[in-house]
Amino acid sequence: MSEILTGRPRVSGLAPRGIVAPGDRVRWMGERYTVSALSGTTVHLAPAPGSAAPPIAATIQFLAVAEDFAVLDETGLLLAADPFPNWAMLEGVSPDCARDARIWRRHVIEVDTGLLPDVPESSRPREGYDPDRFTLVERYQRKAAELSAVLDWTVSWKTVQRKRLAFLKEDIWGLVDKRCTRKSTLHGRTDSRVVDLLLALHERQAKEQAATDARTLFKNLRSAARASLGPAVKVPADPTLYALLKRLGIDAMQLRDPTRRRKDRFNRPAPPFGVTTATAPGELVQIDSTALDVKVLGDDGRPTQVELTAAIDVFTRSIIAAVLRPKTAGRRRTRQQTRALLSTGTSKGRATKAVDASLLLALCMVPAPMRPGFDAAASAARSDLPYEELLEVDARMEHAAARPVIMPETIVIDHGTVFAGQTFFDACSYLGICVRPARKRTPTDKAIVERTFESIKSLFSQHVNSYTGRDFSRRGREIDPDRLWTLQELDDLLQEWIAIGWQARPHEELRSPYEPNLPPLTPNQVYAAGVQAAGYLPIPLGFADYLQLLPTAWVGVRDDGIRFKNRTYDNFKGELEGVRNTPSGLKGKKRNGWELRYNPYTPEQVWLRDHRSGEWITAVFKHQHLIGAPWTQHLWDTATAEYVARGGRHSDDENIAQVLADLLERAGQGPDEPGVVSVPDGYAPVPGLDGGWAPSGDGVFDPFADAETLDLDALGPLTVLELDEPSLYAPAPSLTEEETAAGPARGSDAPAGADTEEPSLLADLGDLDDSLDGAARLLLDLPAEINPPQEDTR
Repeated sequence: MSEILTGRPRVSGLAPRGIVAPGDRVRWMGERYTVSALSGTTVHLAPAPGSAAPPIAATIQFLAVAEDFAVLDETGLLLAADPFPNWAMLEGVSPDCARDARIWRRHVIEVDTGLLPDVPESSRPREGYDPDRFTLVERYQRKAAELSAVLDWTVSWKTVQRKRLAFLKEDIWGLVDKRCTRKSTLHGRTDSRVVDLLLALHERQAKEQAATDARTLFKNLRSAARASLGPAVKVPADPTLYALLKRLGIDAMQLRDPTRRRKDRFNRPAPPFGVTTATAPGELVQIDSTALDVKVLGDDGRPTQVELTAAIDVFTRSIIAAVLRPKTAGRRRTRQQTRALLSTGTSKGRATKAVDASLLLALCMVPAPMRPGFDAAASAARSDLPYEELLEVDARMEHAAARPVIMPETIVIDHGTVFAGQTFFDACSYLGICVRPARKRTPTDKAIVERTFESIKSLFSQHVNSYTGRDFSRRGREIDPDRLWTLQELDDLLQEWIAIGWQARPHEELRSPYEPNLPPLTPNQVYAAGVQAAGYLPIPLGFADYLQLLPTAWVGVRDDGIRFKNRTYDNFKGELEGVRNTPSGLKGKKRNGWELRYNPYTPEQVWLRDHRSGEWITAVFKHQHLIGAPWTQHLWDTATAEYVARGGRHSDDENIAQVLADLLERAGQGPDEPGVVSVPDGYAPVPGLDGGWAPSGDGVFDPFADAETLDLDALGPLTVLELDEPSLYAPAPSLTEEETAAGPARGSDAPAGADTEEPSLLADLGDLDDSLDGAARLLLDLPAEINPPQEDTR
């Protein structure tokens, strides 16, 4: 792009290129022209003699963007264009140093071209600077004598030569006295190699060695310097080293701190500290897991710890999703039990799994449903969310809790096993989410989620009766094991507290940048403002979408069914006949196996995918009828260890299923000690809720308030549950004319007065009304919907 300046005379020296004046010769569109006149921003071009091109009048802006426009000299060649000086290079130096560089620039240009900058083109060189009459050395000597006499500088002609060569190489920066740019170092005159060795010893001591004092550190420094650097390198005295530690930000008194505290302090980033910012909801989401410091009643009837995995939106500080899972530490087992557990592929303990992290992503993108027993203040209709606008585009918001729906764009994770597995990355890739791992042992890379965990523990966990605290110094004298919440009850409390106690609570980091003196905003208020600019796109997730988030295994289908984790699965409708004893044709690590999706929290059924047709086939555990209740992989491992201890085999899934059924029955009866396991009575519905700022609600939300009372005596025995379609996303059966006239049926599974027709405005959204609650319960909580027929033992 050519640069054009008008209204200025042609100058010599290193003048800006492309200056146009009347009479200049130019080239444009393959023709040669002469600038005949300038009128404002319009340049009038007359064709050169002998050219058939017509006269042209064009604006300066149009000529400036033309790639083939050029200014020519008298011989018809391109005019040599000198670059503009980069004055920005002088911004980082002192004013005196910048002034000297500008003075040197004028004199160097005169030595090089014979003329000073900004003089008329018709000017003649001064005596002694004409390039046609004097050599460069003569001009160097002339300029050195002039500067020494006029400016009282002690300058030799060698200095002028060095300045000219530096200017031709580095432009204005070559004329800057580099002594002005030197900065004082932290270590002063101490050898930099000694400083590096001191920092290395301090790092090794902070991470590996026991606590010590400064004198021991200095003694190790002298020994290491003598061994690695030689006796010629001098190590300063102790007082100088103490001052050096202070200048390096190392407190000599903290060298005796515990190892963990020294490691945390060493991993702290160097100042100045920044703030993680985002400009729209979902632009940056941080995910992490932590112990909730609360004990609950486990599925095996024993008290257990709870682990929380949450996703925090940086822009709104909203808890957009939270998952609770039991956490059990590993115990020492016998050799026989260890062999049984290893054969089932189970780790020593249990906690959050990769499937929980994948489910967390799905929870972020669908509205959180109002659960039975929620306070009415937890409803989205009573919150600061733009409920009316969201309801117009997403029918699922009608009975949604006051939690924003945010689609993450970038997720920051740590290097935990939950997020480091391929399952989580596959789920993010399937949902189009970018993953950004944090640096190892650097919690400040996701400081917002870490600080939010501390707030959850102080505002929610410590108000639960079974709060254990972070360590023994923060807990009570004892915790009564006979008064514990179940995991589902604690999850209901947490979800209600998020809607009322967090999303509606003012956050100090959510202040208006334009009016910082105004009160802080709540996460829901910031989301309401951000969604107006970023927009809202409802994302309906179907049953197949949830299956894509589950872990994957590659299995074969035998005559008796699918053998997976020492259990046999089969489809009693005969849907596996097309793949039974048939290789899939997939090579590599798949080894002709079929794709299998499973959930460790509902192992009573698995899903096999036929890649030839794209259909999912549901396979149920063959002995599920012996168990008759939901169970998890952890309970199966416990039952396996118990059965192996009796002398059984870990592959005997039928007898292990019977042991598991007995284990669930014992867990339902409670502990052997006197007392009944019960939840605390008189406990507030939302722990830690301050009524001063929370919105008031009218009663408790009950989705079945208008449903007809179910007569249990009128129901007969239900031995086998026969359903044609096990999926919750099965299409509704067509109604006859009599059934249509009679109106929608009422029962315990649907609220009274529910509409059977979708509004016309939402007719194009397909299965948008499929809420996450139903899918999540199918994948995590509900037992298999197909009970296999009883085997004929005759």
